[in-house]
Amino acid sequence: MIYINNDIYLSHIKKEDKPSLIKYINDIDIYKNTLKIPFPYTERDADNWIARVELLRSETGVQKHWGIKNKEGELIGGIGFNNKYGSDSHKDEIGYWLGKPFWNRGIMTKVINKICTIGFKDLNLVRIEANVFSSNVSSKKVLIKTGFVFEGTLHKYCIKDNNYIDADIFALIR
Repeated sequence: MIYINNDIYLSHIKKEDKPSLIKYINDIDIYKNTLKIPFPYTERDADNWIARVELLRSETGVQKHWGIKNKEGELIGGIGFNNKYGSDSHKDEIGYWLGKPFWNRGIMTKVINKICTIGFKDLNLVRIEANVFSSNVSSKKVLIKTGFVFEGTLHKYCIKDNNYIDADIFALIR
């Protein structure tokens, strides 16, 4: 476990987290602001994600995805490195989500700060990136609070629901 404060900690994602995962991630607003999280989010989606995270951890021996948990041990969000450039790269991309009841409490700012420290220290990263839909103002504010620098807009970067979406790229350099 990695403690963020007295109320929040990070730990690996387990099968026991599945009910909370489905409860909090199955939200249209989370879906609108993320590229790979489906809606509705089903039990099968949760099983596949938990299995994928465990497989990556067992194959590499490196923890790169964490559940964000409250002091009661309930999973309320998630964060991880996407291994976008391969496991030997000096850079990686983070992705994250937080259940709506926990928004606007400063949780994600603290979590991103901790994850970036882990990325730089334990994973020997030099550059950490985050791509955020240009319309996701809240996420962009969190990244700026954590020291990320806006580097530009990637026009028509991805397709979601048959629409091209612009993404803003942010980076934090060690």
